Amino acid sequence: MSVNANYGGNIAKPVHLVLAGTSTTLVGTAMTDNSMSLSSWAFCNPTGGAVTCDLFWYDALTATERLIWRKSVAANDTTIESNLPLRLWPSDEIRAKGANTVTVTLTMTMNLVNSQ
Repeated sequence: MSVNANYGGNIAKPVHLVLAGTSTTLVGTAMTDNSMSLSSWAFCNPTGGAVTCDLFWYDALTATERLIWRKSVAANDTTIESNLPLRLWPSDEIRAKGANTVTVTLTMTMNLVNSQ
């Protein structure tokens, strides 16, 4: 399945974090004006073995953490996902889980918000 979307806005500076362990870690938080969408993400695994990586969306409205993506990333490989855009609302969060030294990078889009 492939999804192509036009985003009325700009790409924000990517969020980049080296995960410190196998616990869920906060990677990015939405702005308070409904202007952010998670456009793509990448998990880079520099280790000698495959690592299962998870991405979670924390829905601030319901205070619920939801698993939105899980994949095994091969040894010394990078997996990129760009076909699952997710609109974020105020205080929503993106969280990740992997192993030590796995790097996660988020690309967020700043949408033009209609004030009507």
